[in-house]
Amino acid sequence: MQDYSSKLLKQRLQRVHVIVGVCASIFMYISVFFGIFAILLPYIQTWEKPSRHFEVANIKNINYSDMIDPIISNDDFPKNNIIITLPGYHNDPALKISHEFVKPIVFNPNTKEQLEDEKDISELAWFLNSMHYGRPLQTFGYILFGLVAVSVMFLIIGGLIQITIIKYKNKGKNQQSKFSKWHRKIFTWLFAPFIIVTLTGAMMNIGYSGSSLMTYITSKGETSNIGVLLAPILQPEKNQVERKNDNVKMLAINELIKKAQKINPNINFEKIVLINWKDSSARVELSGYNPKLPFLNGVFNKPTVILSGIDGKLIQNIKVLDKHWSILFTDSMYFLHLLFGVDIFIRLLIAIIMAICAISIGFAVMLFLEKKAKKFENNTIFYHWYGKFCLASMIGVIPSTALIFLLQWLLPFDLENRLIIQKGLFFITWISTFTYAFYELNSYKSAKNFLYLASMLFLLTPLVHFISSGYWPSDLINKNMHIILSVDISIFLIAIFLFILAIKLPKNRDEAKKFFNVKIYTKEQNEI
Repeated sequence: MQDYSSKLLKQRLQRVHVIVGVCASIFMYISVFFGIFAILLPYIQTWEKPSRHFEVANIKNINYSDMIDPIISNDDFPKNNIIITLPGYHNDPALKISHEFVKPIVFNPNTKEQLEDEKDISELAWFLNSMHYGRPLQTFGYILFGLVAVSVMFLIIGGLIQITIIKYKNKGKNQQSKFSKWHRKIFTWLFAPFIIVTLTGAMMNIGYSGSSLMTYITSKGETSNIGVLLAPILQPEKNQVERKNDNVKMLAINELIKKAQKINPNINFEKIVLINWKDSSARVELSGYNPKLPFLNGVFNKPTVILSGIDGKLIQNIKVLDKHWSILFTDSMYFLHLLFGVDIFIRLLIAIIMAICAISIGFAVMLFLEKKAKKFENNTIFYHWYGKFCLASMIGVIPSTALIFLLQWLLPFDLENRLIIQKGLFFITWISTFTYAFYELNSYKSAKNFLYLASMLFLLTPLVHFISSGYWPSDLINKNMHIILSVDISIFLIAIFLFILAIKLPKNRDEAKKFFNVKIYTKEQNEI
């Protein structure tokens, strides 16, 4: 009786795991796929804009007065709370002068030339990031992707329980066994970082979008927007500094930066706020990120040095640990998902881990479909709507994404409705892959064609970028635009990888069987 109950428990665990996995896997794969691009967002958003094709300047050597003075001397520009975003913030080499009620003014700090910002006509990085968490579907998308993240946490915990109580042998030599084996192994190795990412993602999607009811109850009907309640805690209002209404000479901003760095050398300064500039009450707030205390700052918690604008005298030094524990906790949650402040090597490592997890999700889908296909063995061609849907969703999204990268530099930047055309062609291409996937009986052939198309589009992208921008690899190297060149090289390597994968992929089911048998046979021979 006990053996029967144990067997029944194992069967139910497996069935629940399969049902939830079938429902959530496609959406989770899409989220992870676009999440990989979101991890590399700071580099893509620099690559995508022609105005950012110049070397990053050293913030201590910039003559800020030549750019700031003409702007703030304009009677139409506000004189208080002027925000200066320094070069290097999120890898953006430009210097921005902005205000809450004024459109940002962008400069090349090397030449002091005012630039035409492409913010409203170039949104490649932003669009890829928004696809990661369902923004195109608005509130429905936030909740959907949040629920998917919750279901994935359930799947990971349930999968670990299964591995513990079910003794898998991992000795099978067919596709089904191989898919099952590598699906389990990958998530056994990588479940910790993956569950952290999904947990924090669920918190950001559902935690805010699904909090309306509790917010309404907590505020006794005053508001359903949780941001209204959190703002006084996470971003408390600052005391207003009374203006003296006189005209006093200010200390140069680069000198103020040097003084601030001496006061707190651990901060990588990113933004400067000028309060009552050119008044005897002037203050300068220099905020940034402290890389020595990751997890605890960078989003809401910004270590800040406040100086007098006249002589640089210290007014206040706000350190990372000076903030309330709730702010430290919130920043730690955001850091674990957004990777704010980490370098390129950590970002690449996390991107590779997420790519491997996406492959594991693919193995799970193929395992489910392989079980279905075995029922039709040697009787009729296997055709399952879920398999076609997965094929278009998981593989068809790759050429669609490659196209949007190519269109970034293929479409003229002065083209009317440029963003609508670019995004529209992306979705049309993706929908077209659904049509082709359901039309073509041979799913292996469909997958190969999708990968070939994606590799060609990605391969053309760097070339079109070089021609359109006028910067060839030698120019990018000579002018120290290594970030932009790195993106081109990465796109080229992705194209080569997809092309090789398309060649290696079996043409049909019979060839797939031989492919797995050859691999297994070779491995056994090597062991002998």
